[in-house]
Amino acid sequence: MESKKKTAVITGATSGLGLAYAERMAADGYDLIITGRREEMIKANAERIMHEYGRSVEVCITDLSDEEGVNKLIDILNNKNISILVNNAGFGLKTKFIDTNYCDVERLLYLHIMAVTKLTYFVLQGMKKRNKGTIINISSDGAFAVMPKNVVYSSSKLYIINFTEGLHMELADYNITVQAVCPGFIDSDFHERAGMSVDKTRKGIFRFYQPRDIVENAMKALKKDDVVCIPDKGGKVIKLIGKYMPRKIFYNFAAEFANNTIKKRK
Repeated sequence: MESKKKTAVITGATSGLGLAYAERMAADGYDLIITGRREEMIKANAERIMHEYGRSVEVCITDLSDEEGVNKLIDILNNKNISILVNNAGFGLKTKFIDTNYCDVERLLYLHIMAVTKLTYFVLQGMKKRNKGTIINISSDGAFAVMPKNVVYSSSKLYIINFTEGLHMELADYNITVQAVCPGFIDSDFHERAGMSVDKTRKGIFRFYQPRDIVENAMKALKKDDVVCIPDKGGKVIKLIGKYMPRKIFYNFAAEFANNTIKKRK
């Protein structure tokens, strides 16, 4: 007899979007396995979620930007029935590719591509046997329109979209749902941790959105079987710009947008 216990795994759940997903899944009745690197902060959030929602929360302190860190999480997931996997962990690099420390490039690519791929492959084996499950991969509006000082991040996020759409087609015969979420600017500590200076008070289409609002919109899209979800207006505009703007004009637009919108913190 299949257990009624439901477990959701969220990577990068210390703060921001990952924490918002953890809170949403707990509110929906899921026990949690969450990962992060800032031990004190994530454990405090885990205690709060357990108290507020009455769900169990297991914390895995690990860095998923290398194989050892991913294997540490897989060891924890082994023999557990995972209902939902949210591949959220990520970071940005705001220097020109030629000026970036290549070790950071390798870490980013492993985290956004290899970790997502390996965790998805592992979790899918159990979902296939149970003929049930959900995988949510966090991409970015940057996948639709690459910009200077963002080329590795944007390229890796485009992989996530293609990977997710391909899985959607391959899993058509199974009761497994996959979704790529492509948000724009989110009010979190993402930019600060990458050493970027941004104006989070700005208004308009390219304003900063609250993580909970992004998750709410993405979950509504998931119920509609939207495979690629752009949960905010700014992201939708970026997609249109990347798709329809003539390339020579786009190159100038992207360079100016990057210089005016996101600056390296002094």
